Amino acid sequence: MKKKMSWDAILKVVIAVASAVLGALSAHAMTGKM
Repeated sequence: MKKKMSWDAILKVVIAVASAVLGALSAHAMTGKM
């Protein structure tokens, strides 16, 4: 059983979701301040 592949996929998904959330939050804060 190769667990490295699944962990790699999970990490990629988590990073993608986190970056998307951060981008949405930062964009929200910028528009709110302006």
